[in-house]
Amino acid sequence: MKKLFSIISLGLILWVLSCAAGATRSYAKEIALIWATKSTVTSNTAIGFRAGMRQLAPDLKVTDYRERKNMEEAIQVFHECESKVDGIVFLRSPGAEYLAKITPKIPCFIGGCNNPAEIGVIKNLSAPEGMVTGVTYFIPYDKRFSIIKSMFPGIKSVGLLAEKGHPSGVIEAAGTRKECQRLGISYKEAVVSNLDELVQETGNLAGNVDLLIVTNSNLLLDHMTNLLPITNTTKTPWFSYADHPVKAGAVAGIAADDVKLGGMLAESVVDVLVRNKPISQVPVKMDPEPKVTINEGMMRSLGLHFPEAILKGATILR
Repeated sequence: MKKLFSIISLGLILWVLSCAAGATRSYAKEIALIWATKSTVTSNTAIGFRAGMRQLAPDLKVTDYRERKNMEEAIQVFHECESKVDGIVFLRSPGAEYLAKITPKIPCFIGGCNNPAEIGVIKNLSAPEGMVTGVTYFIPYDKRFSIIKSMFPGIKSVGLLAEKGHPSGVIEAAGTRKECQRLGISYKEAVVSNLDELVQETGNLAGNVDLLIVTNSNLLLDHMTNLLPITNTTKTPWFSYADHPVKAGAVAGIAADDVKLGGMLAESVVDVLVRNKPISQVPVKMDPEPKVTINEGMMRSLGLHFPEAILKGATILR
């Protein structure tokens, strides 16, 4: 009898453990990480995101669908995942643009993108009204120009180059134009589709403005070396809305820390999927202290002298 009781007790224990394991499996959560084509900004955001997820929620499975061939493929993956996972991180501005066109069925998160309000995916960044929240590398234009004016105090004109059809270019051109109007700075812009147009328009602007601004798109970020021979002859400095062109020859730039933003994105995902916070209580996050990067060699070659307060807080490339 005692033996029978022991067998029944053991069976009950095994059944309870089996149910517990089954419950754990049934509540295990998964998130898909998707973006189209290659992007340094997005890759850095993803690095910070994965590190943040490993630290904050190591049991939450992250399935990678990175660098899809094009947006059509990324959108197809999105819809395949929508019925299989608990949340989707759709990186880059085109991903945010797509989410603005649909009504997501599950929580979605954006990152590696410009101002979500300008893109149209979220109206209230402090209290997102739908199924989407996340992070943005957007920096308010008054903050950008406070840095620019402190570095170039006599600035009277700027020329901005943007890539045709790129959502960040449209947003950054509009924001820069508006801030220049507010400050009484003459503003010119050139919107280009390819390298030949970029070289031609750079030549048209160089020497006719006090400062050239490079916006956040691959066409511009990847071809600074093609533009420097043009602007070096006119001694026209470049200021960048990303840090990559500063390494290539822009004299300075201001940008959000993408790896840091990736970690902040992980916090938002955990808030929603693990802590069960409503998306309306998970604001879109920005980098509170964007980094200034300065190319010291270019600064000296152009005969520029930046304030000590800017130099102390900046990353100096030597």
